[in-house]
Amino acid sequence: MKLISWKFDDEIYAPKDEWNWVEVTLTFEDGSKRWSILYTPERLRNNLSRPGIHPPGLFVPHMIIVRSYETNDVELTLRYLESEGDLLIATRPLE
Repeated sequence: MKLISWKFDDEIYAPKDEWNWVEVTLTFEDGSKRWSILYTPERLRNNLSRPGIHPPGLFVPHMIIVRSYETNDVELTLRYLESEGDLLIATRPLE
């Protein structure tokens, strides 16, 4: 399945101490849509550094870690995952 486009579902600009992830929706050539969670290393670190976080770790099979939320970084990452055959594994169907 070929990726046609993608879009941010959440606001990407936030305070330096933000810890929430950003969701994206991807559209494929057959019209299907999938979604995934994007995390930057900084936001992931902020999340895991929160006082009293329980459990002190997480597992999300549809999480993609990107260097930044710059459009080019996200685009290159998604296209790389697509070229490696991993994009469907890294996303979930949008229902």
